[in-house]
Amino acid sequence: MNNGLLVGFSAIPRLGIRKRGRRSVVAMVQSTTRQVWTCFAAQECVVGGKRREAKEVWRKGNSSTRCVQEGSHVVRRWESSTQWLYSSSSSSSRLWMEHQLLKASSSSSSYLCHHHYFSTPLVSRVLSRNGCLPLPRSRKTTQEEQQHTKKVLHSEDLKFIDWWKQKLGECVKPLTKQMAKRLKDDNLLGLDETLRSGSMKARLNVELLAIKRKFPHEVLLCRVGEFYEAVGYDACMLVEYAGLNPMGGSRSASVPKAGCPLMNLRQALDMLTGQGFSVCIVEEVQGPQTRGQLKERFVAGHAHPGSPYVYGLIGADVDLEFPEPVPVIGISRSAHGYCLISVLEMMRSVSVEDSLTEEAVVAKLRARQCQRLFLHKSLRSDASGVVRWGAGGLLWGECQQKPQEWYENSPVNELLLKVRELFDLDQDECFREIVVPPGERPRPLYVSTASQIGILPTAGVPSLLKVALPPEASHLCITYLRNLLLHPPPFQVAASIQAACQRLSEITSSIPDFTCVSAAKVMKLIEAKEANHIEFARIRNIAEDIIHMAEDSQLSSVLDLLVHPTWLATGLQINRKQLVEDCKLLASIVVEVLAVDGDPDQIVTTAESIPDEFFRDLEEHWRGRVKRIHAEEEFAAVECTAATLSDAVVSSFLPIVNCVKGYQKPLGSRYSARKAEIGYSRDNQAVWFKGKNFKPTIWGQMPGESEMKRLTPAFDSKGKKAGEEWWTTSDVEDALIEYKTAVDKASSKVVEILKDLSDKLKAKMNVLIFISVLSVIAKTLCIHVSEGKRRNWVFPLLTTSSNLASEDLVHQGDTIKNPEAKKRLHLVDLVPYWKDPTREKAEPNTIMMDYMFLLTGPNGGGKSSILRSVCAAAVLGLSGLMVPARAATIPQLDAIMLRMMSTDSPADNKSSFQMEMSELRTILGEATGRSLVLVDELCRGTEVQKGTFIAASVIESLDRIGCMGILSTHLHDLLDMKLQITNVVQMAMGTKEIDGRLEPTWKLVDGACRQSLAFEVARREGVPENVVQRAEELYKLQSISSTRINIPVSSNTIWVAENEEVLNVQNGCSNIEEFHGQKDCTAMPMLNLRKELQLNGHDSQLQSDGIITAKEYTFGPDKKIKDVMVIYENICRTKLLEINHFSTHTGAMQLHCSLVGPRQLPPPLTTKHSCVYMLQRPDGQFYVGQSDNLVGRIIHHRKNLKSNETSFLYVMVANKSVACELETTLINQLPSWGITVVNKGDQNHRHFATAPHIEPPPF
Repeated sequence: MNNGLLVGFSAIPRLGIRKRGRRSVVAMVQSTTRQVWTCFAAQECVVGGKRREAKEVWRKGNSSTRCVQEGSHVVRRWESSTQWLYSSSSSSSRLWMEHQLLKASSSSSSYLCHHHYFSTPLVSRVLSRNGCLPLPRSRKTTQEEQQHTKKVLHSEDLKFIDWWKQKLGECVKPLTKQMAKRLKDDNLLGLDETLRSGSMKARLNVELLAIKRKFPHEVLLCRVGEFYEAVGYDACMLVEYAGLNPMGGSRSASVPKAGCPLMNLRQALDMLTGQGFSVCIVEEVQGPQTRGQLKERFVAGHAHPGSPYVYGLIGADVDLEFPEPVPVIGISRSAHGYCLISVLEMMRSVSVEDSLTEEAVVAKLRARQCQRLFLHKSLRSDASGVVRWGAGGLLWGECQQKPQEWYENSPVNELLLKVRELFDLDQDECFREIVVPPGERPRPLYVSTASQIGILPTAGVPSLLKVALPPEASHLCITYLRNLLLHPPPFQVAASIQAACQRLSEITSSIPDFTCVSAAKVMKLIEAKEANHIEFARIRNIAEDIIHMAEDSQLSSVLDLLVHPTWLATGLQINRKQLVEDCKLLASIVVEVLAVDGDPDQIVTTAESIPDEFFRDLEEHWRGRVKRIHAEEEFAAVECTAATLSDAVVSSFLPIVNCVKGYQKPLGSRYSARKAEIGYSRDNQAVWFKGKNFKPTIWGQMPGESEMKRLTPAFDSKGKKAGEEWWTTSDVEDALIEYKTAVDKASSKVVEILKDLSDKLKAKMNVLIFISVLSVIAKTLCIHVSEGKRRNWVFPLLTTSSNLASEDLVHQGDTIKNPEAKKRLHLVDLVPYWKDPTREKAEPNTIMMDYMFLLTGPNGGGKSSILRSVCAAAVLGLSGLMVPARAATIPQLDAIMLRMMSTDSPADNKSSFQMEMSELRTILGEATGRSLVLVDELCRGTEVQKGTFIAASVIESLDRIGCMGILSTHLHDLLDMKLQITNVVQMAMGTKEIDGRLEPTWKLVDGACRQSLAFEVARREGVPENVVQRAEELYKLQSISSTRINIPVSSNTIWVAENEEVLNVQNGCSNIEEFHGQKDCTAMPMLNLRKELQLNGHDSQLQSDGIITAKEYTFGPDKKIKDVMVIYENICRTKLLEINHFSTHTGAMQLHCSLVGPRQLPPPLTTKHSCVYMLQRPDGQFYVGQSDNLVGRIIHHRKNLKSNETSFLYVMVANKSVACELETTLINQLPSWGITVVNKGDQNHRHFATAPHIEPPPF
């Protein structure tokens, strides 16, 4: 109706009214009434979106239809034209015009009231006066605008607009920020209606808004011609994360818009999903279209992280690589521990893992991505209201690095509701719960354990995954192995895996080349009916492989054993008989439809006079997919039309080619520039005549000249001339159209057949998932056995009993005598897992363990290698796999804990020793008599004496628990202590003397080793010889000292001697023992604390008796780091005296406290030296730490603090052990002086097993 009124009134001035003047308007209107309003009535009949029919009606009546276009300039033309007609007419003519308008609007007044074209003053006044439209009260806010605003902005849109504004706030590119200035927050697209292309009444924007409301968290990409375009918020995300430039420039007067060509769609989707976004793709309906007809669009699919866009794959001859599915994860807490809920939308599955430790949850989070992370309110507090969540927790720190959202109610059911809402699923959409086989199962690996044996990628740590599998292993095999090792299976399943591996290593018959395909890929393609012939062929191969295993006498038992681990991985339980029957059914269905290789019916058409590329381009994408019997009619039509086309080309073009060749032969080079051939235009997919200067100057009667006269220029699909060289005839064009039509029908028929095949297989979806996973498991185990045999690895004996004597283990090749003996951990000739004995030398070690080892040895002697090797062997054995040894017995362990190193965490106010104690708390709290505990250099982060006592107490605690394990240490005083232990023995890494020097043997021996070989290691690593020699001199001097300084450190008082030469620190009394036998020890020059405090402006706080106490002397709230420099230096000096760091009294004066100012770095002198440092945070508090890489640590702190103005104090010390002791002393004593230090004890003990490669969060 609106289009009719627009055509009627805007066309009248174009019929010649203006040429005759205003006086003749009335007569002209009356004379053209029949013509104009006949078209008006025709338009009235086609109201409701069929605009193309309306335009066709008007085109027949008048050629001025070109003015009928949507746009502000046409509306203004229409308004001015109607206003001119109205004002220039007589009163009777005005009444007639009003009558016609009211007559036309009588049946659709409600539609007129809201449409843009009827909001002009003229029409509004006419309709309002006659009761069809109420007069607006004012121009400020009309009723139409209010209704339009309600239609554009819904109340539920507000939370999603805030979400997109938050995403915009994370953008950093200048182009994105410029585009964001042109956004408006009054609609979900972010469009400003005052800008060009921003009207929310435009059809495309209306469609996009409706889709955006359906998928509010997704980026919309809409196909427009040869581009995929995005507007508003979505355009900003495309520019920020997909590396595209805005369309129209960043300062355009139109709404923000960006897009990518068709060929770059996959790349843009990968970049967006890689940043965690989901993308909704809107496609256009393809096919022939009348000129001016509006294109229909539809939602073709979605791309999520781990779930690519699959629309159109069914007709493509490509194999899309599917990434690992990315789940939506929920985390909650109960009385049993943490609960991890994983929901895979692609698989329609949910798995619930309960009773997890905090460290196990973090390990699983780091092992895979997650689309969304939901945190249950139970994490914040328990039933009694005790707070559990906040800064300082390991899980808290991990979750801060991911987008997160809190939720309540039932942890599982509420999470499923959120997933249905997130992916726009029906509320009754079912999710299959993955139920694992029953039986006792080891606990998941902690972050530190998984990181230190390379299951999780860690810098400098060899990857166990790359060693257990050959280099050619697919990502599906690597993913399965990683998940298996991160959480070893139940003991019964591990036994099945081991038995299957043993059978695979023994059989003599041929083994199928198991086809690996992602179960998620199979499910998504089948559900979306986008599986092409490649995927169906893989399904057929998998089914046939399983049938072959079932029918082979040697492989049949392997198939029986593989059912259990497949049940564990999929949560689906299918017995062997049913599995084989379903595979036979699947294979028969697919074989019946898919074409056979070499079938002559699938050969592409060829013709002698037509280029082969033409037929290949038009037929290869559908031939060879299905058997001809299913599309006989279509195949025959293609052959028939191809023959017709060949005949047309021969009769129309071949005489011309021969004629031109006849010109060239007798006339020689004069006519050599003539060109004539039958060519293929790939861009237009057409066979045409390609000629240049081929027409004769004088026409004669030569053969081919008549055909030349029938040639016409060739045009492309858009009606443009294809080129000066391309020619065709009507016969060829008709034949070409018929052939292309037949090809399109054949291609559509093949796609239809493949979609029907997807429908048939959909009923067996669970079986498809099961056999896909089974094939991946079989492939993984097969290549693992091959690689293990190449490396001379063996299958361990998995035991359950608690008694196994040493004599029960004897070397008989790769076997173990007395298989009835069950529990202890015995590894014969164990080698580091990263060593390949067939290619490099590796020192084997035999370990017989049913107790704790207290392991000592020199630096570089192999202590850490032993720990990693034992851990890797235990994890592999518990998973049913081969281990790097000559023989092995592994008991059923309930947990494996490996702690290798700790780093400080300034963000959590924890020093390295605090982190170490946090890990130790978890070990002591969770270890049982069936656990394997491996700790490297316990208590190395604090002073030697107290660290030794802590380590001794830990050894006694683990001994009482009764667990197995190894504790390596350099604290040699432990060897002389009388500990209350019954299950701990001393072991050592051996050394031998070569040319007067001790060298490590990397062999495990009984007893203890008190040699550190520190000087030898320093020389081997390139430390300057003069430095090493001086260190040896200091060491010898200290070793022959008859006495030691014993100056206990007071925590509250510092005494300054009256002679201002000696600083004595003790609990209220003076006590300096004789130092190395020197009587003038009391005259040892020391830094005068009183003098330095006076120089720093603190003279008023000094007491007359020379005593300064922490109570009497405190720093104000505005203290700076320079103010505490004196106290910092003297505490360090005092502590160094206490631990006998200086060998002479003059050495104390060499201690120097240095200041690193803003935008400064320490000198290169600090490189490879242990330093103790202190920094002041922006909140005025101080942080103390130690590092062997001071420059790197300062850069890291400033990066986290986001400020280069941070200043540091530091002192250099001899080694890391001294630095750790100074660090602890400073943390304990500085608060007594009113200096607030953020390093506090780990009260919650939540940082066990922090992976070293993860950087701590900012302050």
